[in-house]
Amino acid sequence: MKALILYYSNYKHNTEKLAKVFARKINCDLINIESTKDINLENYDLIGFGSGVYKESMAPKLFKLVDRLNLKGKNVFVFSTSGVGMKFYNNKLLKLLKEKGAIIKGSFACKGSFIAKEFSDNKIFDFLGKLSQGHPNEKDFKKAEEFITKLVKLL
Repeated sequence: MKALILYYSNYKHNTEKLAKVFARKINCDLINIESTKDINLENYDLIGFGSGVYKESMAPKLFKLVDRLNLKGKNVFVFSTSGVGMKFYNNKLLKLLKEKGAIIKGSFACKGSFIAKEFSDNKIFDFLGKLSQGHPNEKDFKKAEEFITKLVKLL
């Protein structure tokens, strides 16, 4: 099986850390979409798409990339990091991937640390920011390894 992970991670590189955990576990190719233009998916059996969550959404660059890729019949998964670490942020990308004919194999999310005052003066974000400090951590990485191992076994 040949796998590829495409990701966007630019704030604290939380998503990149997760992408590297996946890549080490399943020995796959890893591409930061910030630094690439052309991507050939022809020889890949599994493709992962990952992003941090920025202003309540995954990175627009990732959506633009998915829009121009031929994903019909491709096995895909989505992953993200955010202050709350919830999978619902992945839903918009999952929907787009399904519309493009991709076969959804899974979705993963975990917390990623952020500094609230860099985004908002709202006290709730300050609280969430404190809860997210130190993430992703070893426990998050272990869950990520378990996720990718189960996913690959199902292919």
